[in-house]
Amino acid sequence: MKINNSTYISALLAALTTAAHSQTVIHIAASGGDRAPVQTAISNMLDPGWTFQGINGSTSSTASGAVALTTKTNFGAWKGTYAGNPVVIKIGFAGALAAVSALSGNVAQRFVVTDGTGSGAVPNPLNGTNLGVDYELSQADFGFSTCFQSTTPFNGVYQGITYSPLIEEVVAITPTAFYASTGFPAASANITTQQAQLLYTSGSMSLAQFTGDFQNDANKIVYAIGRNTDAATHFSVPAEFSLSANILVKNWQPTITGTTTVSGITYGGTANSQQLWPAETVSGIYSPLGNSGYNSGPGLAAVLTATLGVNAYKCQYFDEDTQTTQFLYPNATAGYYIGYLPLNDGNTGVVGSAVPLANRGVPLSYNGVPLTTANLSNGKYTAWLYSRMDRRQTPLTGLYLTFANTLRDQIINTDAIQGGNLKNDASFFVMRNTDGGLVLPK
Repeated sequence: MKINNSTYISALLAALTTAAHSQTVIHIAASGGDRAPVQTAISNMLDPGWTFQGINGSTSSTASGAVALTTKTNFGAWKGTYAGNPVVIKIGFAGALAAVSALSGNVAQRFVVTDGTGSGAVPNPLNGTNLGVDYELSQADFGFSTCFQSTTPFNGVYQGITYSPLIEEVVAITPTAFYASTGFPAASANITTQQAQLLYTSGSMSLAQFTGDFQNDANKIVYAIGRNTDAATHFSVPAEFSLSANILVKNWQPTITGTTTVSGITYGGTANSQQLWPAETVSGIYSPLGNSGYNSGPGLAAVLTATLGVNAYKCQYFDEDTQTTQFLYPNATAGYYIGYLPLNDGNTGVVGSAVPLANRGVPLSYNGVPLTTANLSNGKYTAWLYSRMDRRQTPLTGLYLTFANTLRDQIINTDAIQGGNLKNDASFFVMRNTDGGLVLPK
């Protein structure tokens, strides 16, 4: 029998599709604070010989420091063997609320297009414009979130979409760390609840309110930066500061030039100008002027290693009424940023070994209490979140269920401590019932 070209091509495509389907593809949506435990746990679950390709580059189980690259990467894909089965695991650490929205509302998320093989970096799916080239859209099979579903608007009906209750299982404790940018006086490296309230509701304040030196520091200005509404910290940090989790804040968006990128970590440069963060909608949540922020922890971390130039710390803006350039603080002589991050992002991108000493930001104590394991465990340092595995009420089946359960247990029993996180075991003496809520003894 003679086979025409179209029949041959159809048969070939069908064969290729069948081969592709013999490989299980698992999609995981998660928050940045979960990145180190989840990525480390996956590396421990896959057989030797795995490969990984993400937006920070590619690596394999045979490479030196292989897992270190994966724990820096917000989007990527693993290719390997789990329990005798070939798998591709696509991870998207877009944020806690992105994960909750994805699972409770069955909202498709962006993932990388790679199958985990290849060399170099791949496009960041959040920035891509070409479906199938820059990103793929897919439902998440399960996820991880550093916020309670009750903190988010994704409960019941929200903007015409019905969001279902999720199964939430605590797997770790995720500390929130506060940092000031390069050059902030180390002797005053502390932020109090009242200082934070003023900073994030007004957007800026005098350095003298940190140092107490109004003679020398009154004209040095501190500016607030933060995350967008995909991040649990966008809601939990104001709640921690005794503000409403849904309060409108004022974050700045600087324009920075002269940065350096080494091993996937961007640092340094000069903020030449800035503006209040433009109004935008992220994951269906609208933020008016100033209320949004960076779409990733590494993006925010890089700003905390930058130096503010004169037009930034004087806060230059264009006055529409007079059609002239004005300065919010014309007498300013210096400026700094303050921001918040999961400890993993801060340890890597703000004060990590890849960042030269001259560019590193400054870790801040919170209400006079430094962030240490002991202070977290005994309740003295209260800025922390639960990291939890989120699943739909409809149970997973087959390899998806086995993989999810094994990943959960691997994190709880072994890898919860990665990235500065803690195990929620008998050595952690406190608890809380809401994000930013009272810390109570267990």
